[in-house]
Amino acid sequence: MATFEAQVEALTSLSLDGSSAPTQTELTQFLTDGAKEVINSFGNNYDLLSQCAAKQSTFTSAALESEAETLNTGKVLTVYLTHSSSTYPCRKINPNHKYYYADGSSFASAQMEQATVTDPVYYIQNNKINAIPASKTVGYSEVQYPAVAYGDSAIAVFPDEAEYLVPLYASIKSLQNAMAAKASNSDITTALTAVNTELDETQAVCDELNGQVDSAVTALSNMATEIALANQEVDDALSEIAEAISLTDSAGSGIQLAVDKMASANLKFRADGDDPALFGDESTYTTGSSAMTSVKTYVDRAISYINGNFPHADYDLAANLSDVDSNLGDEDTELAAARIQQAQLTLSAAQADLQIAQTYITEWNTMVQTLVSEVQAFSSEASSRFGWISAKASVWQGELSAAQGYMNTAGGYASQASGFNANAQGYANEVQTKINIAQGYINEIQSRLSVLTTEYTWMEKQQVKLQADYDRGIQLLRGAPSQ
Repeated sequence: MATFEAQVEALTSLSLDGSSAPTQTELTQFLTDGAKEVINSFGNNYDLLSQCAAKQSTFTSAALESEAETLNTGKVLTVYLTHSSSTYPCRKINPNHKYYYADGSSFASAQMEQATVTDPVYYIQNNKINAIPASKTVGYSEVQYPAVAYGDSAIAVFPDEAEYLVPLYASIKSLQNAMAAKASNSDITTALTAVNTELDETQAVCDELNGQVDSAVTALSNMATEIALANQEVDDALSEIAEAISLTDSAGSGIQLAVDKMASANLKFRADGDDPALFGDESTYTTGSSAMTSVKTYVDRAISYINGNFPHADYDLAANLSDVDSNLGDEDTELAAARIQQAQLTLSAAQADLQIAQTYITEWNTMVQTLVSEVQAFSSEASSRFGWISAKASVWQGELSAAQGYMNTAGGYASQASGFNANAQGYANEVQTKINIAQGYINEIQSRLSVLTTEYTWMEKQQVKLQADYDRGIQLLRGAPSQ
C-alpha cells in the first residue's frame, strides 16, 4: 500500500519534502491530528472505539485520590476489579458520590449500596481513574490516539474502515497550508518590498521636489515683493520730481515768484523811467525830494553856523569865538560872556540841524535796509526753494538707487527660482523613473498573482471536494451500528 505521503500527494498534486508547504513534519502532525479527530467522531460506538484500545492496563485501587491511576485519554471502555482470582465489572459513578460508596454509615441517608468486591464501582476525577473498594487490582481498557508518520502506510490499533479518512483529513489540511503559503509567496513579498522601497524613495524624492518647488515659489514671491518695492520707490521718485518741476518749470512756481519779487524789490532803488531814486549820480544828493538832499541841506547849514557867515558874517561861531578871545584880552568879560552865550546858541542851532540830518540819514538807512531786507528775504526764499529742490533731488536719487537695489535683489531671486525650477525638474524626472521601476515590480506581482490565483482556486475547489468526501465518511462511521 502506498504511504500516507504518497496518498496525500495524489489527492492534492503537491510535492512534499522537508522544505515544502506543508513540510513532511507538518504532514505527520496532520495525520496524527486526523487520527484523533476520526476517533473522536466515533462517539460512543464501542465497536469502533474498542479497535483503538491496544491493551488492558492495571492498577491498584487507592484510598487516597492522589495515588489513583493517571489516564491518557478521556475514553475509558471497560473497567474490571479482580478479587480471589475472580473478575467483576465495575459500575461508573459520579465522583461526588465516591464517599457514600466507600462509607457504609452513609447508606441510609444516601440510599445507596456500599461498593463491594463483587459489585465494585469506578469514577474518573482530575485526569485520574480510581475504583472502590480500595487495595484491589483493577484493569481497564482505554482508547489510545496513535502517532501517524508521513512514511507510514497503515495505522496500528485503528479500524481499517476509518483509515482512509486520515489521509483525507491530512490532504485537506495540507491544501489549507499550501493556500496559506500562496498568500505569503516569497517572490511576491520580495516584489512588494521592492515596490515599497521604490515608493518610499519616490516619496523622499517628492519631498525634495516639493521643497524645491516651495523654494522656487518663495523666490518668486520674494522677487515680486522686491519689484513692488522698486515700483514704489520709482513712484515716490516720480512724485518728488513732479513736485520739483512744479516749483521750477512754471511761471507761477514758487521759485519764479520769489525771483520776480526780488527783481521788483531791486527796481525800487530806481524811479519810473530809470531815473535814479536812491543811487545813480550826484543828483541823488541834491534833488529836493531826496532824503539825502535834505541831509545835505541841514549839514551845510550846520557848517554855515560854524564858519559860514550864518546867520550873519559877524555872528557865526568862528566870529563869536574870535570876539570872545578879543574881549577877554580887553578884559571885557561882560561882552565876552555875551559872545560866549551867542556862540553856545549857534552850536545848539548847528547841533539841531545835524540832528535833523541824522534823522534823515536814519530814514534813508531804514528805507534802504527795508529794501535790502526784502531783496534778501526773496533771495533767501529762492535759495531755500533751490535747496529744497536739491534735497528733493537727493531724495529721488536715493529712491531711484533703492529701486535699482530692489531690482538687483529681484534679479537674484529670479536666478534662485530658475535654479530651484531646474532642480525640481530633475527630481520630477527621478520620480517618474522610480514610478516606472515600481510599475515593473507591480506587473511582476500581477503576473505571479495570476498564476497563484489559478493554483489557489484549484486548491480551494479540491479542498471542498475532499472535505465533502471526508464529511461523508465521518457520517457513515457515525451511522455504523454498535453493540
